[in-house]
Amino acid sequence: MKDKKILMILNEFPPTGQSGVQRGLKFLKYTCRAGWEAHVITPKNPVRKVVDYSLLSDIPSEAHIHRVTGFGINTVTESKMVHARFQEAAPQRQPEKLFWAFVKLINDLLFPYDKQIGWMPFALVKAIKLINKHKIRNVYITAFPYSVFWVGLALKLIYGNRIFWVADYRDAWQFAPLLDKYVLPFRLKIITKTDDLVLKRCDVALFVTENIQERYIQKHPWLKHKSATITNGYDEDDFVKLHSTFPKPKQFDCFTFMYMGKIHVSYGNPLPLLNAISQCNLPKFQFIHIGSVDQTVQDSISKAGIDWYKFEGYKPHLEALNYSSGADINIIMLSDDPESEHSYTGKLFELLRLGKPILAVGPKNSIIKQVLDQTQGGKYAHISDIDQIVSCINELLTLPQNRLIPLQILHQYSREHLTKSLLDLYN
Repeated sequence: MKDKKILMILNEFPPTGQSGVQRGLKFLKYTCRAGWEAHVITPKNPVRKVVDYSLLSDIPSEAHIHRVTGFGINTVTESKMVHARFQEAAPQRQPEKLFWAFVKLINDLLFPYDKQIGWMPFALVKAIKLINKHKIRNVYITAFPYSVFWVGLALKLIYGNRIFWVADYRDAWQFAPLLDKYVLPFRLKIITKTDDLVLKRCDVALFVTENIQERYIQKHPWLKHKSATITNGYDEDDFVKLHSTFPKPKQFDCFTFMYMGKIHVSYGNPLPLLNAISQCNLPKFQFIHIGSVDQTVQDSISKAGIDWYKFEGYKPHLEALNYSSGADINIIMLSDDPESEHSYTGKLFELLRLGKPILAVGPKNSIIKQVLDQTQGGKYAHISDIDQIVSCINELLTLPQNRLIPLQILHQYSREHLTKSLLDLYN
C-alpha cells in the first residue's frame, strides 16, 4: 500500500504573491483532498515584496504548515541586484558601467544560486525533524529558488533510499533563457555542476514541459527513466470563487487588451506588440497591464507616446482573473529566444478556462502555439512581426467574445488531474 504521507518544501508560498506560488499551492491543496497527510516547510516571512493574502484561503486546513525562519533575503521581483540579467537596464556611461559590473561580481560571489540560499540550512534542520518524527518517505521540493534543491541533496545523503525525492524544476535551470549570456562564467559553472548533481541524486526530476525534459535528456540520456513532465494548469475552484465574488466580469469603457504578468527587458520587447495594436482599426482602445514592469521598459513606452498603455500594478489573483474575464483580448508574451520556444506561462491555462480570445506573442516557434491550435483558444504571432500580429488581432476580432472550451478538452490541465499525476510518481 502506498505511504500517503508527504513532505513538501515550498519556498514561494502564501502570503508571497505572484504566479510562482500557484503550482506548489495547488499541488498541496489537491494532495490533501486525495487523503494524504501533508507537511509543508516554508519561510516564516514572505520571500518577495509582493504579497497576496487572498491566497491563504487556498491552504487546506488539514495541512501541517511549518513556517521556518532563516537568512533568505526579501526581494523585489524586478530588482537589478536580484535579476541575473540586470545589465541590460544598466546605465550606459563608462563609470556607471564599471560600477554595475562590480556590483554584479559581488552579487554573483555572495549569491551563486539565489538570495534564498540562507534559508536552506534552517529548512534542512526542520525537514530532518519532521521525517524522523512522522516517518515520512515521500519528499517534494520545488524551485524557484533552485538553492532549495540543496535540502534534497542533503536529505538523500542522510537517508538514501529511505526517502523518495521528486525535484520539481518547473522550468530549466542551467538552460534558462539567456543564462549563459548574463551570468558570469564561474557562476554558470557552479549552477551547471549543481544542476547535474541534483539530476543524479533525485529519484524523479519533474519539468513543466516535455521540451524542457527532452533538453535535459539530450545531455543525460539516463534521465529518460527518472524524469516526468507535469504542466501548469487551472483550478476549477478558482472559477467558482470568481463567479461568486465577482458576479459580473470587470466592465471597461472601451476595447481592452489585457496582460497579467511581468514585462521585463529579458522577457521580450513589448513595443512591436503595442505598435501593432495601434495599427488595428479600433476607434478607442486601451492596453491594461497587471503585474510588474521594468522601469526601462516603462520609460521606452512613455517615450514612444503610447498613452493608452495603463499599468495598474499587482492585483490579488481573483481580481486579476476578473479583469481578464472582462477584457476583449488577453495577451501572453514571451521572450524572443530559443529557450522560450519550450516554455508555458502558468496563466495560459487559466486564460483558456476563461474562454476569452487569447493573443500570444513570442519566438517564431512555440509550444504555446500548439496548445492554442489544439484548443482553438487563440492566435500566435512572432513577437517582432508587426504585420503578423496585426493579422492575428484582426482574426480574433471576428471571433465570438465568449467561446468556452469544452471541459473535457481542458481537463488534462486541471490542477486536480495534474496532482494525481504527481502522486502517481510516488510508488
